[in-house]
Amino acid sequence: MNLNDAVKKTKEISDQMPGKEWGIYPRFNDLVEEVGELANAIQVKEGWKTKNRAKSELIDSICDVLYSVFCIAAIYNVDLDQEYPKVLKHIDDRRKKGDFDHI
Repeated sequence: MNLNDAVKKTKEISDQMPGKEWGIYPRFNDLVEEVGELANAIQVKEGWKTKNRAKSELIDSICDVLYSVFCIAAIYNVDLDQEYPKVLKHIDDRRKKGDFDHI
């Protein structure tokens, strides 16, 4: 599945969610919440928190973040298959120039 297919499938599923209006603000809030849960999962995985403090599993958290990002991409009609490779090239060009050597 390419990124645009993932966005399309995500939109098909998210459009069927019952209840409230699922515009950008609820989607952005969901993304923030999911990133927080990902942070918690990483802290548990790396031993900074005990397993009994886990809110969700690492893989589930990563996928939940992707779901939220794909929902936002659908709202703004972002062509991820076209745009994401540009971001990767930009980051790689910066790496080649040494922009990350301080890390």
